[in-house]
Amino acid sequence: MLKKTDATQGPIIKAIITFSIPLILATIAQNLFAIADKAVLGNMAGNVDVAAIGATGSITSLIINGAVGLSSGTTIILARYWGQRNEEKIRSTVDTALLTAVGLGVIVAIAGFFLTPIFLTATDCPAECYDGAMLYMRIYISAAPITLFYNYGSAILRTIGDTQRPLIYILTSGVVNVVLNVILCLVLPQKVAAVAIATVASKLVSSVLVARRLSRLEEDYIRVSFRKLRFDPSSFLRIFRFGIPTSISGLMFPLAGLQIVPAINSYGVAAIAGNSAASSIDSIAMAFTSGFGTATSTFVGQNIGARKVDRVKKSFWYSMGLNVLIGGSVGLMLFLCGRFLIGMIIGHDELETIDYGMIRLAHISLFIFIQAINSSIGGALQAFGYAALRSISNVAFTLGFRIVWMQFIYPLHKSFDTIMLCFTMSYVLNMLFYIVFFAVVYYRYTKKGICKKI
Repeated sequence: MLKKTDATQGPIIKAIITFSIPLILATIAQNLFAIADKAVLGNMAGNVDVAAIGATGSITSLIINGAVGLSSGTTIILARYWGQRNEEKIRSTVDTALLTAVGLGVIVAIAGFFLTPIFLTATDCPAECYDGAMLYMRIYISAAPITLFYNYGSAILRTIGDTQRPLIYILTSGVVNVVLNVILCLVLPQKVAAVAIATVASKLVSSVLVARRLSRLEEDYIRVSFRKLRFDPSSFLRIFRFGIPTSISGLMFPLAGLQIVPAINSYGVAAIAGNSAASSIDSIAMAFTSGFGTATSTFVGQNIGARKVDRVKKSFWYSMGLNVLIGGSVGLMLFLCGRFLIGMIIGHDELETIDYGMIRLAHISLFIFIQAINSSIGGALQAFGYAALRSISNVAFTLGFRIVWMQFIYPLHKSFDTIMLCFTMSYVLNMLFYIVFFAVVYYRYTKKGICKKI
């Protein structure tokens, strides 16, 4: 039996690392399998098909992220109740979260299918990859109920300290994805469709595995019986209340991306493919910031519920220290190896495409340490019940700032470098906002014992 991490007991640094490593590896695995999609297309089809998938990135994130973001409400509430060992509220939260995931998934799938042409037109998707992007996105978005069920189910497992099984499930589904990629690309004439179908099949595998695990949990009060799922309106309102700010935050990045995508697309297929390949690479470093950020939220949240102030403080500072040190180092290494890695995805002879990718890595991978700070502080704000501050920051400095940048700064010096600099500057502004407001929240809790109730 795999061991679950208890955030409220034992050595904190060891527990944080034990908790975070499976999360990080699971995210890296997902990203590597996404890279495999592009590598298969790059080698079995060409840059146009890689660009077709790349052109859908911000759009699929926009449609999916809002619904996925609500799962953070489950994480925040469940972490508190788990720390308190409140069995009745744990039960109702789990049931309601899973039903919410499926219901939202159906809505997202229907809306996404019909809105796809509008989004592709709005982002000036190049004509040569428009049809491929349309096909890929419609197949991918149709699997939204499966995608959301996995995200909510794995969030439940992580919150109760089980980060190892989601890793196993991702590795299993990833292998399925890679194998099907190759087989379907050999069989089907439309390579983009082949990759999309393989992706959906792999998501189905991971969702089935999560469902199986939830139905076999050792504790009666959290074990899921899918025939007896009960929707609790009060639990839904709590999930909605704490999840909607994170949902809004999640939407800010793809919405901001929609301001930038048309400018990237204007540089042609090489820029789209290079940016897409580089984004897959820098997402590996982001896996570390995300993993330690989730650890911060879970450890701080459980210890707030258990009323262990000293462990709350240590959980935050240790998590952020590990995040900055490890995440920043990985970002630097990825940049140094960037030309080789991008070449592996799209072909080493695509020099123009590689150059575009390196510009992105210079502005993002080298500054991952800033995102590490943002991720840890953001996770702590969620745990304290102030996820709205995270939303405010992202509305102002992710969406608002990037709109201003692309409307007023970019036209003064039109270059791909100027587009990518927009990301770096918004990271810095978010960090400054987080530091100021978290200092207030942290002081109120550690010195005055004031914490927002759920």
